[in-house]
Amino acid sequence: MDRVTSSFDSNPGGTTEAAAGPNQSQNTVLETSGLTKEFDSLLAVNDVNFALESQEIHGLIGPNGAGKTTLVNLITGKLQPTDGTIEFKGEDIAGLSPSEIGRRGIGRSFQVVQYFPEMTVRKHFHLAVRDPTRTITSVFDRSTDHTDRIEEIAERVHLTDRLDDVAKDLSHGEKRFLDIGLVLGLDADVILFDEPAAGLNTAESEELMEIIREIRDEYTILIIEHDVELVRRLADRITVLHDGETLATGTPDEIVTNARVKEVYLGE
Repeated sequence: MDRVTSSFDSNPGGTTEAAAGPNQSQNTVLETSGLTKEFDSLLAVNDVNFALESQEIHGLIGPNGAGKTTLVNLITGKLQPTDGTIEFKGEDIAGLSPSEIGRRGIGRSFQVVQYFPEMTVRKHFHLAVRDPTRTITSVFDRSTDHTDRIEEIAERVHLTDRLDDVAKDLSHGEKRFLDIGLVLGLDADVILFDEPAAGLNTAESEELMEIIREIRDEYTILIIEHDVELVRRLADRITVLHDGETLATGTPDEIVTNARVKEVYLGE
């Protein structure tokens, strides 16, 4: 957590204590209620209530081991909950497979970028693109011409000049942007970015924020990050997890001035 101190020392906004529960409204597209995941005797996620509002950028932060990735894996079907519900557009998706959840409209990136080293960026995007009905037929249909869509995605993630380069030749930052492009190709409604700034230098982090801001009007976005300053600059709301539980939810100003959050991060 070496990038936290400056975030809490800056932005002396309001000091309102953030509520720990979800901010429910008619605009809620994704909501967990009492979500719990137990591994043997370890409660990795414990009774988490969380709500994601339509077309917001929501940050999810917390120390190592707080339960962030477990929560994302529950939402995307990689893990099955021990208890609780996960509602997406009013339907309980807990227990569905990752592919089914993806077809429902939830896409995710990964902490470790997954790509084919000898495949071009163009071919990566071609494999990702599918039709609006979210069937899987076009994913493997190389005869379908997706040129316009591929070029649109490449422009969105600043890879237009790299379309015909193989993935192994991309910089670390460009591989991160490739991963974002693969998610965009799925035409998801909600995108979960799992530590998208990991390993990026300052310039690449700025470019990442620019990309996310450029797509925010079309997607609902959840960013899971250790880089609190990046989340503070991007997010409309932030949820803090600690020891598998929701510590606080609020605006960036509320979170960075929250006494309990500062205690967890800084030992104050």
